[in-house]
Amino acid sequence: MAQDSATPTAVPECEVMASVDSDTDGERLIIAELCREEAYLAVPVEAAVDVHDWR
Repeated sequence: MAQDSATPTAVPECEVMASVDSDTDGERLIIAELCREEAYLAVPVEAAVDVHDWR
C-alpha cells in the first residue's frame, strides 16, 4: 500500500468573509476577518478591481 505523501499544513484559526452590502450610498464590497473586529476592507463595488488585477 502506498504511503500518503501529503504535507500537513496549518489551518488558520480565523475565517475570512466577503459580501456585497447594499445601502443608500450604493453597493459596497466588504471583506472581513471574522475573528478581529478591526480587520476589514470596504470599497464601492464600482471601485473594486478584478481578481486577476490583484495578482
